[in-house]
Amino acid sequence: MPTGTGAVNLRNLPVTKYQINPGLFNQLTSRVIFDPINFPLPASGNYVQNQLLQVGIVGSINLVVAGTVTVAGGGVVPTARWPWDLIAVQLSGNGQNNFINCQGTDLRLRMAAANRAYLDGVSFFPVAADLDTDGTYDFKLVYKIPVAMDDTTLVGALYAQSEATNLTYKVTTGVAADLFELGGNTADFDATVYLEEEIFEVPYDPSKPDTLVIPDLTVLHGLVANDNAVSSQTTLDTQLFRINGQMERLFYYTIDRSTATHSDIVPTADYDQTQLIYGSNQNPYTFLPQDFLDFRNNRDYRLPLASVLNSANSGLWVPPYSTVPVPDGVYCLDFVADNPARDQVLLEGVTNLRLRTQYGSAPTGGSYVHFVQETLFA
Repeated sequence: MPTGTGAVNLRNLPVTKYQINPGLFNQLTSRVIFDPINFPLPASGNYVQNQLLQVGIVGSINLVVAGTVTVAGGGVVPTARWPWDLIAVQLSGNGQNNFINCQGTDLRLRMAAANRAYLDGVSFFPVAADLDTDGTYDFKLVYKIPVAMDDTTLVGALYAQSEATNLTYKVTTGVAADLFELGGNTADFDATVYLEEEIFEVPYDPSKPDTLVIPDLTVLHGLVANDNAVSSQTTLDTQLFRINGQMERLFYYTIDRSTATHSDIVPTADYDQTQLIYGSNQNPYTFLPQDFLDFRNNRDYRLPLASVLNSANSGLWVPPYSTVPVPDGVYCLDFVADNPARDQVLLEGVTNLRLRTQYGSAPTGGSYVHFVQETLFA
């Protein structure tokens, strides 16, 4: 994948002699998938932190979370954050803190955007009809932490083969009260996290035995999330992170918490429009009505993004003229879907970059916009 212009070299590189030669690297390297490690899912709100292996070039990290949820005292109602926000992840290293820092839902959305034909035939989880009754329910959730921006070129991958490199991951368990409307009841998890690293060996140049051959590691790949509160506003500006790099994708949705026991994604019908704005009032992207962004995402990813959150296999299909509504309310401004070199947003080249969301009626009661920026940065 092209990295466009404006990317600045980063010290994600060997300290010994090397050459950047993606073609030769692909000929000489080999993929290695290590035996996974496993650890118990931490208690609600707690985390596990550990160090990645100091071996090769890290392309991605795969997670499987498998176990049970036990509902007691009466039924619970899942919120929009169940099941994928059962975990949050952080990845740090090479002097850059938390360049991957997001919820499980964000990983789910990114996997759908980057793998357009993906159908999850592994994950399963109890839905509202199950959780309405006391009991113990099995679940299995799969996640991919995209260390590299692109699995083919390995742009944004991490050079781990150095004693000076300290790469750490952190897995945090979500709070039950965020995942369910408990109503005085309880929901407890008993699960195991399986973590698998996917790395590539670093070869030497056959004609220069003292020279390592690596792909383009001059930038890092970031996936960082944050929330912006909606305080009874019909128009909300969400300031975006401005760093020395380029924005690849921007995911967002609005969580409606108008009542203390309600937490759902605001649907497309409740938006007036969305705009991406910079400077005083430059708006290169305007979606009016909001259905145009839904249509664009549906076209790019085969399904509306919301459907990959509440359907275990992400293969939801609604027959023609069905009265079953298609889930909506989750969006992506995708700057790499068509022509990355042309469409990427160079963050150093714009001032006061913000996402403007406008609603027909103002969400209240602690509602917020959740947004995720995917970037390549120095």
